[in-house]
Amino acid sequence: MRGPADITPLTCLDYPGKAACIFWFRGCNLRCPYCYNPEFVTTGGAEERLDWMRFLDERRGFLDAVVMSGGEATLHRDLLPVCRAVKQMGYLVKIDTNGSSPLVLEALIAEGLVDYVAVDHKMPAVRTFHLQNGVSLFDRFCETVGVLRTARVPFEVRTTCHPSLLDEQDIVNMIHEAAELGYTGTYFLQYYFDAGETLGHMKKPVRRYDRLWIDSRSALPLGYRNFPEDRYSFKANPIAVSA
Repeated sequence: MRGPADITPLTCLDYPGKAACIFWFRGCNLRCPYCYNPEFVTTGGAEERLDWMRFLDERRGFLDAVVMSGGEATLHRDLLPVCRAVKQMGYLVKIDTNGSSPLVLEALIAEGLVDYVAVDHKMPAVRTFHLQNGVSLFDRFCETVGVLRTARVPFEVRTTCHPSLLDEQDIVNMIHEAAELGYTGTYFLQYYFDAGETLGHMKKPVRRYDRLWIDSRSALPLGYRNFPEDRYSFKANPIAVSA
């Protein structure tokens, strides 16, 4: 059973209300330019943490949960057995996913191996990526939301926002798409932050979003992560958005 490529030993941000660690898995079927984990996106390299079970055993009673991330964790061939082992040790399991593997999530849910899911909505439907098999990522995203709603597994939908990639209208469209799929929770908008080298060599945003405009048109309650403190200001030349 192959384990994660690396481990973040403690996070209090990635699983709501829980002390968790993050298991990082290699491989992804997307190449998002803002990805700050380029070393995990490609499948090159066979390195893995062989001590992951010992790591968890030593932290019983201190950590509550394990976040499965990457890369794209649902592509990892041993994700199910890893989750089985983690659950047997008494930990909660959260899956971070781009929504491209609804059947994997179904299998995890069927065995009671997942407690929380964060689904990334990458682009509005008209601009969506296509996977290697030609299937639209948006179609898979829709399937994933349907699987989670049917199973009643706690989950969130979120979008990473960079003004060079998504403008205010794009964001509002994506929020409405999630609402039309029956999602009723908080829609989280995560502002791109400069965390070093990214897969697409993204630069720091030159402007800030008009959050008041987004708020006034949102179909869902919004949660903002990493956004600048001066909530409704933006720096220079905002992208024109339609009313």
